[in-house]
Amino acid sequence: MDELIQRFLDLLQTRVITLGEEPVKVSQIILLVGTLAATLATAGFLRRWFRRLFNRFGMPQHLSNRLLALLFLIVLIFGVGLAFRFAGISTGFFGRLLDYPLTDLFQPSQRLGETDAAEDVGKLTLARLFYGFVIVFGMFILSKYVQWVLRRQVLQAFQIAEHTQFILLRFLHFSLIIIGVLISLSTVGVSFTSLAIIFGGLSIGIGFGLQNIASNLISGFILIFERPIKIGDLVEIMDVNIFGRVSSINLRSTVIVALDEKEVIVPNSQFITEPVHNLTHYNNRYRLQIPIGVSYDSDVELVKKVLLEVAETHPEVIKEPDPAMEGVTAPFVRFVNFGESALEFQLLVWLPDCFQRFDIASDLHFMIWEKFKEYDIKIPFPQRDVHFYPTEIEQKS
Repeated sequence: MDELIQRFLDLLQTRVITLGEEPVKVSQIILLVGTLAATLATAGFLRRWFRRLFNRFGMPQHLSNRLLALLFLIVLIFGVGLAFRFAGISTGFFGRLLDYPLTDLFQPSQRLGETDAAEDVGKLTLARLFYGFVIVFGMFILSKYVQWVLRRQVLQAFQIAEHTQFILLRFLHFSLIIIGVLISLSTVGVSFTSLAIIFGGLSIGIGFGLQNIASNLISGFILIFERPIKIGDLVEIMDVNIFGRVSSINLRSTVIVALDEKEVIVPNSQFITEPVHNLTHYNNRYRLQIPIGVSYDSDVELVKKVLLEVAETHPEVIKEPDPAMEGVTAPFVRFVNFGESALEFQLLVWLPDCFQRFDIASDLHFMIWEKFKEYDIKIPFPQRDVHFYPTEIEQKS
């Protein structure tokens, strides 16, 4: 038994390969494989845990999948580095590659390799770029978690309005991301003097080629703080024929959910420069107008009676408005005009929810058509009188 144990120990000390100048033993390979296996198991556990956490946040599925993929890569890269360090295996070329100062690539060739360790302090390397990315990623996850906690534990308890919650949480999100970017840049080794030079160059680029992006960003701040539209508002952009509810307001664009549940991404500048109908800025009520034309031989009083009966029959129409509903009236009929081919009327009714106006208008059209058939009220076709005058040849004949 002792001899078997001794052979096993000798096997563990057997040199297999050589990386750089250091030989790699069997025991080191076992530690490396075991650490990598533990890393994969940890990555799988974190993936499942973060997926449940993202579902609690209400994060969109596509964004959740991308963040989980990035998280898996980060854990895997950290795990590989930890496995090599824990096993005591030199990374050789890969270690030198990660710690190589990238700025030396832009130096004259005779200076490559001549810098010492003291000069490499504070220089940009692949490892520092990776650490900076991890800091920004972690700050993004922290921002989502803090927003979720504040929304569930603080803002709802104080009964703060939804659009105010959105502004506060959005401001917190931008602040945390900016802090993360600054910490990341400091970790990478970028000085704030260099940042000032970079932003100075960007300002020239914004003036020439990024005007639309800058306009959308500024418009985003105006929409967030001035609040001409809010989350949940029903808006209609007339020039581009967009109608739907506002689901989110971002710095560059606003997402509108249309009637067919499709998301329309609209640049923020359109809300500032184009005429926009906000149908729910103060309340959700909407006055629906149904134009009707009847023949000239119709009884106008009967037409009025039928239209009011239709309005009284529909369950979604406001019949007797509450005194608190300022400007809301009971259904009424307006005699609009003596048209070329028809007597023109309008049925005007108030609806409690403007998002249902198309469905209710369709219902009223069906009901008016059935009532007109019941009372034998005709809807005329356009009529024209055509006069034929004989030509000179026809007059002579």
